[in-house]
Amino acid sequence: MRKKKNKKERSPILMPKAPVKADIKRRKKSKIHIKDVFKKKNNKYTVRKRKNNLFKYIALLLIVGAVGGVLYLAVNYIIQLRQNAYGEKEYAIENVIGLKDIPTYPNSYFLFKDNLNDSVVKEFISSGKSVYRLPKETTQKNVEEYYTEKLKNLGWELVQNVPIGTPDKKYGMYWVKNGIGLRIYVKYKDIWYETLTESDAREALSRLVKEEIEREMLMASSEKQTLLPDYPWKIEIPKEYLIKYFPTTLDELRGVSFQKLGSSEIVEIYPMGKWKEKDLDAYLYDYCQIKKEQEISCGILNSVPVSFRDTIGLKSTLQINSVNTTAYTVANTYNSIVYVISSSQADSPLLGYIIENIKPFNADD
Repeated sequence: MRKKKNKKERSPILMPKAPVKADIKRRKKSKIHIKDVFKKKNNKYTVRKRKNNLFKYIALLLIVGAVGGVLYLAVNYIIQLRQNAYGEKEYAIENVIGLKDIPTYPNSYFLFKDNLNDSVVKEFISSGKSVYRLPKETTQKNVEEYYTEKLKNLGWELVQNVPIGTPDKKYGMYWVKNGIGLRIYVKYKDIWYETLTESDAREALSRLVKEEIEREMLMASSEKQTLLPDYPWKIEIPKEYLIKYFPTTLDELRGVSFQKLGSSEIVEIYPMGKWKEKDLDAYLYDYCQIKKEQEISCGILNSVPVSFRDTIGLKSTLQINSVNTTAYTVANTYNSIVYVISSSQADSPLLGYIIENIKPFNADD
């Protein structure tokens, strides 16, 4: 017999198993950039864009260059307008050292700017004189035109403009203002300034020219003789003067003396030492000491700086054996030696002639 099923018992129901899903490898999602999307499609566009940017940069550079060029031309034009008539660029206006309210020439410089503390330079400046080195290719005409404009605007009156070679006057521009005279002239590569009395300025130093003419006439009265070829100075001396060479305290250098036949006057040129190793007045003092060793009394009464060639010299009054005489302490630019040129007489035509005409051995005739 079949057993009766218990109502409470239920037959088990088998639930269907979920199907096994096969392992599916997931692909990594790659990031997509916009530039990659358009990379191929817009390649031509990118090249075109780069070319356009390049053209923009070139155009910008051209514009900047053009603006810079215009600015340069404008500035240069303004500078050109501010140039003076002598081709000089704009410069700082200064007064000439030693002179009041006298402007310097453009781009010139004080010749002894490195020796301002030298006693001779100080005396030179205090005597109302000054000298400046001119810029290259500056002509006498440039200087005259410049100061004609400048000094007239400062109240100076031009009373003489004496050309080179005038027989009875010293060449240069002569000005007067408030009873003071001023001479400006070009010598070698330099421009010289000196204050004068008003009468000397109005007469263009004609009195000094007369004295020089008298000396020249005395010296022109006979044939000339020259110094030895190996001597560091050169000059022609009238043949009535006896020339003697003698040893000095500088063994390698000789002195030379000139004495007119039948006269007691002697002019000598004596080497003292290296240029710039001592002040000129110190060398003059040494010269007097040498004279004293020769049993000749010698004392310095006064000294004033003077121009000599392209340097400064010293003109002094000496008392030798109770007689006042004149001496010049000057430098020879050929051998860089300082010499004392002196006379045994106070007013010596020969001494004046020598100072005016003597030259270093290598100087141009």
